[in-house]
Amino acid sequence: MTIWSAEIKELETLYTAIKGRFPELEKELERLIKTDDENIVLIYSRRCLEVIITDLCECELKRPRKTEPLKGIIDKLHHEEKIPAHIITSMQNLNSLSTYGAHPKEFDPEQVKPVLSNLTIIIKWYLKYKDTQIISKPEAEEVKDETKAPDDSIEYIQKPKKKLILLLSGLALVVIIVVALFVFNIIGGDKRINELEKSIAVLPFDNLSSDEEQAWFSEGITDVIINQLSKISDLRVLSRTSTLKYKEEKKSISEIGEELGVNFLIEGTVQRQENQMMISVQLIQVINEDHLWSELYDREWQDIFITQKEIAQLIAAELKVVLSPDEAEQIDKQPTDNPEAYNLYLKGRYFWNKRTEDGIKEAIEYFNAAIEKDTNYALAYAGLADCHNMILSYEYGSSKDGMYNIFQKGKNAAIKALKIDSTLAEAYTSLAYVKLLYEWNWNGALKDLERAIQLNPDYGTAHQWYANCLTVFKRHDEAIAEAKRARELDPFSPIINRNVGRRLYFARQYDQAIEESLRALNINPYFFPTHWTLGLTYLQKGMFSEAILEMQKAVRYSEDNIYIQALLGYVYGATGNYSQAKAILNGLIETSNEVYVPSISYSIIYIGLGDNDNAFSWLEKAYEERSGDLIYLTTNPIYDPLRLDQRFIGLVKKMGFEE
Repeated sequence: MTIWSAEIKELETLYTAIKGRFPELEKELERLIKTDDENIVLIYSRRCLEVIITDLCECELKRPRKTEPLKGIIDKLHHEEKIPAHIITSMQNLNSLSTYGAHPKEFDPEQVKPVLSNLTIIIKWYLKYKDTQIISKPEAEEVKDETKAPDDSIEYIQKPKKKLILLLSGLALVVIIVVALFVFNIIGGDKRINELEKSIAVLPFDNLSSDEEQAWFSEGITDVIINQLSKISDLRVLSRTSTLKYKEEKKSISEIGEELGVNFLIEGTVQRQENQMMISVQLIQVINEDHLWSELYDREWQDIFITQKEIAQLIAAELKVVLSPDEAEQIDKQPTDNPEAYNLYLKGRYFWNKRTEDGIKEAIEYFNAAIEKDTNYALAYAGLADCHNMILSYEYGSSKDGMYNIFQKGKNAAIKALKIDSTLAEAYTSLAYVKLLYEWNWNGALKDLERAIQLNPDYGTAHQWYANCLTVFKRHDEAIAEAKRARELDPFSPIINRNVGRRLYFARQYDQAIEESLRALNINPYFFPTHWTLGLTYLQKGMFSEAILEMQKAVRYSEDNIYIQALLGYVYGATGNYSQAKAILNGLIETSNEVYVPSISYSIIYIGLGDNDNAFSWLEKAYEERSGDLIYLTTNPIYDPLRLDQRFIGLVKKMGFEE
């Protein structure tokens, strides 16, 4: 028994009266009275209101509703006095309160009772309205005799003048009213949308399932909607990492929109039980927090692909976006015919997003399981490639041979994905990663990244890696611009924010690099790559104590990562603290008896100590190991002390650079 049981009972009586007469309203009301979930009660109450408002728009305003927000139509019905004032009030209250059905964190169950009370009032009135509409018939128009007598000639001549004056006055009044309506935002919503930049962020969908293990489903749906919308060139779509923080933070629509720099937000809820799923989606305009469009999908799991396609298409239509044939084809494309394989893929992405070693290993298992269900599942192969590349990025490999095997697996998975689907931006980006860091195929990497951006202009990671690749070519201005573009698409990603300062460091623009690195630390003060970049930049500025402090933080926050320890050793050596540098060097030599220590680590410390012979000896070994650090051999200030040495010039040529 709920606190609104009486209201539901009254709606059940109204449902009996509606049955067989108004099919659309009957369908939504039936769903409402059968659910015991308060969030869903609010959502279906709004759906009932939508059915009634859509009908009133056609009957009273003499036009189809299309995608116009409910609030706008209610205001017009009120302004034109088409509906009694007390019914307008009930409509406004229901419309306002029912939107919280998709906001579980802000939701108070006591809001359900007034929503249902208002819905009851509206439906009772609507039934009387429809009955009156059926009974009443249009009155016959009065026929006027417009024949004029001879003595009425003066009046006959003057009437057109009066009519003209009245007409002009009326037109002037209409213009004033229309301008006022636009100014006060009563009409003209479509025009306003056309003028706004089509920038959009998809907030993490809330999981309404009682089983917390279904969390992967809500995150998966969020990812998929982002990916679908990213295929539309007219939309600027932010990536998942920048919206993830709002899963826990409670902020208003306007606050979130301002922080993310977008004009539109998508939010929603998901619920899944066995083969049934319920997805609620809302599109909100940030500037006035208008709910432009909402939909509730109550379907079977096998319809997931159709549902995702519909969501993307309807959002595009609402934002007045014209899809190109290629974009429409991309959205229509079904990644797999096997819902179970898709299920496993979503779980893989869920664990991949954790970025932990255990999470990545679990993700690999799910992606492999998805491939077993569907051997032509391109996205699953792309997921595998991303996993192996992530192992390389976070140095989860255990040996030189192990790292080679990981690179090879990542490359093979990316190639397989592209053989199945040559339009996957993620797969091109993953393949470019391998070509850039391991194969040193600079032109091949550049070409793949350009193709990835062409296929998905809003894929922040592609822009990030494109910036890195441009640095290799010493195209520094372009690299900085691409790094900033990636940040626009993913403004709260620690690695993408850090990358702006990193590109400036390689361009020898040290003041700006420090400024951008400090800005990145505001996003995440514990992100060790940012401290490492800042430390190296301080070193180049001659700010030795600051450089040492930042590198010490980098070591601490990285949990004693071997490469970061080597960078600290380099900074110690370069600042004249030789004993500390040698202590780190000896520590790494001792550590190598237990775990793999990349040769580049020794080389960097020897450069700091000014021991060029040992530095070159270890650089040659790093070359044999295909160290990813060597892609910046011609641009990294670390290598400046070696540049005039013939051994350095020979290594540069051997790697395919043009110094």
